Amino acid sequence: MPAPESSPPRPPAAWRLKLGPDFLAVALGALWIGDALLQLQPQMFTPAFSDQVLYSTALMYQPPGLSAFLLAVARLEAANLTATTLLIAAVQLALGAALLLPATRRAGLAASAAWATAVWVLGEGMGFMATGTASLWSGAPGAALIYLALSLLALRGLRDPTSWVRTGLWIWTLYWGIGALLDLAWRYPPGAVMAYNLQAAAQSAPGFLQSLDYRLARLALQLQWPVVVAFTLIYVFLATAVWRTRLRRAALTIGVLLLSALWVLGQGLGGVFTGVATDLNTAPLVALLAAVLLGAARPASNLDTPDGPPRTTKKRDPAMTYSPTPLPGQYHRR
Repeated sequence: MPAPESSPPRPPAAWRLKLGPDFLAVALGALWIGDALLQLQPQMFTPAFSDQVLYSTALMYQPPGLSAFLLAVARLEAANLTATTLLIAAVQLALGAALLLPATRRAGLAASAAWATAVWVLGEGMGFMATGTASLWSGAPGAALIYLALSLLALRGLRDPTSWVRTGLWIWTLYWGIGALLDLAWRYPPGAVMAYNLQAAAQSAPGFLQSLDYRLARLALQLQWPVVVAFTLIYVFLATAVWRTRLRRAALTIGVLLLSALWVLGQGLGGVFTGVATDLNTAPLVALLAAVLLGAARPASNLDTPDGPPRTTKKRDPAMTYSPTPLPGQYHRR
């Protein structure tokens, strides 16, 4: 009697099962805890925090009405600097803990979205979007806005696992679409905004990156339109190609590589070497989104069925045929 055929081993779960909404929520929790630790840096309890972060957000090319409002908030925070710093750190630690625990994850995501909205308006000046100087190179549209989008994305994924990936694709498209619009400088000469942001990044970047940032800034001023048009076309490609199944993985991979360049050169590694960084800036958060979408883009195995165990098929050796003899299960080779 031949041995009964055993089912083939079940392949490992697809990446989309590992990088699902729970993974995204946990990653956001870890990032919030990291931001809280940055908030507890020694310089955050000194006037350096108010001068380089609070007041600069309010005064840097903001429209008059928004500037007056942000300046009033900055003065209130600066007058109570220690309390402000400790409160921000405490809230972010609480958010991180809530997102790490399954029992409080959904409530934590809702709180994360609300806190990110407040930070985007009061702490980031709406990502400087109204100043004319905003660019993906500087971190536009703001890290807090990406926190908000990813928190809502993870919350949607927990409630509706079937459509949350499409929402993630829309977030990706909007990010690069905003970058393309910002590159068409409507207030300053072409290339000037990129050069300005590279020079600003050089001032807060480690020494080995400063000279490179200044060189790129001069190149952006010299070339102007060719640089702006080239990056605009890249942004448009990344925004649209992700909707083509065959191009999705390539667009996401290219996007991660470009995000790495933006983070290192334009965003000064999030300013973590300055002592007054409040977060890692925008690029790592968008790269997290790309990782989730890359996981979702990997096709699941045909053996992974949603309604039960994997289907099995019997393999037949072409060199064997069943014997015509009445003995059951007996076979011979031709």
